[in-house]
Amino acid sequence: MEILSSFGKSPNQRHIGLALAALSRGEVIAVPTETGYCFVGLSSQRSTHEQLLSLRNAHPRQKPFSLLCKDAKQVSGVTQLSTSAFRILNRILPGPFTLILPVHRNTPKNSTGAFRSTVGVRITGNALSEALMAQLDEPLLITSVTDAEELAQEGYTDENFDPALDRWWTSAEGILTHARGHVRLILCSEEPMPMRFSTILDLSIDGQLEIVRDGGWPLKAIEI
Repeated sequence: MEILSSFGKSPNQRHIGLALAALSRGEVIAVPTETGYCFVGLSSQRSTHEQLLSLRNAHPRQKPFSLLCKDAKQVSGVTQLSTSAFRILNRILPGPFTLILPVHRNTPKNSTGAFRSTVGVRITGNALSEALMAQLDEPLLITSVTDAEELAQEGYTDENFDPALDRWWTSAEGILTHARGHVRLILCSEEPMPMRFSTILDLSIDGQLEIVRDGGWPLKAIEI
């Protein structure tokens, strides 16, 4: 098991290479984002979905996972991206937002299942994860390392975040311990890393926008 730490503005390229190699072997790894640590794996690997489910026991089996893309071009390659949705995407991403968009024939089935008509997409601006995504020709399946129910049970919010408290989801070592060998590599930078929710915006109907979940991030840029 490896914790690959990078500090400063320039990601360690050897670490990025090791993460890419792990993904190419079909492994799920953990990476930092604006909303905390997330588990990711190649969307083209059939085993990725099952691995994510094993790591997220509380995640309903039929609930889809989102796609992490590197840029708007990649998003447009796996979703139906309308003009209005494209404008919003360019205003708010990269950042802590998940956009719900219509699927098309190139949408990875791992992210939607056989019958879903929409898919969630993210683009992160975290330097480490951004450097990783720049080397990939396909999106990653992505999910937070924990869920809202566990955070609620712990009474945890970003407003009362206390770095002195031992929360497993805020550190690479804690996540490796919690994953019980199912994750062997984590990219990390500054720690502890607070867990926050992304704001989910439904843009699946052209010209309409619905806030499905308000993660508390500034919303000024999302007006159509």
